[in-house]
Amino acid sequence: MSKSSATSKASKKNQTTIPARVRRALGISKGDTLLWAISGNEVTIRIISKVKVDWTKTSEMSLLEWTPEKDEEVGL
Repeated sequence: MSKSSATSKASKKNQTTIPARVRRALGISKGDTLLWAISGNEVTIRIISKVKVDWTKTSEMSLLEWTPEKDEEVGL
């Protein structure tokens, strides 16, 4: 087995864990979307989007949606 390969097993629910070696080599992290392509008995996995969240701005953005006037409109 080469350094760029690894193995994992399918669970009872047919789920598997991407081995740490593979995650590190490809830069896969929580929230990334993976595309699974099947060709015969081989599978190719590609990262099609990486989620980048600036947590310092997410709460600020949600507050932009709120105004006191909107509360008055609904009788709060």
